[in-house]
Amino acid sequence: ITFIWAGGFSFGGMTDGYEHYKKIMENPPKNLIFPGIVSPERMRELYALADLFLLPSYNELFPMTILEAASCEAPIMLRDLDLYKVILEGNYRATAGREEMKEAILEYQANPAALKDLKEKAKNISREYSEEHLLQIWLDFYEKQAALGRK
Repeated sequence: ITFIWAGGFSFGGMTDGYEHYKKIMENPPKNLIFPGIVSPERMRELYALADLFLLPSYNELFPMTILEAASCEAPIMLRDLDLYKVILEGNYRATAGREEMKEAILEYQANPAALKDLKEKAKNISREYSEEHLLQIWLDFYEKQAALGRK
């Protein structure tokens, strides 16, 4: 199993655990690759090549990386945060912590066909947050408001 951590530290030295992760980046395990900041084109390639997109964050707002991964149909596994339940509606593999993430990864390694369902769920996320769908939501909203204003 090879892990790829593309990107860097958005908040530099202010990042929680910065020193810890900086040391890992300087001397990573053999199965961990840090390509650093990559172009959008390269990022799309990495998402498309991924057997599984894993975001183990403890806190997030609305991470664009999930939408990017979904648009490339990468199966998605996330820490089980309340935020994701609301915005992603179960279209991902929820895991409680590192041990459960490890078990799920090993499960998918032993049975890659099980990732097919997660790929379909990624497509659901991509459709839900597509420009076309969001445009329709806003059009419906404004049409409803205009109709209310005419009453």
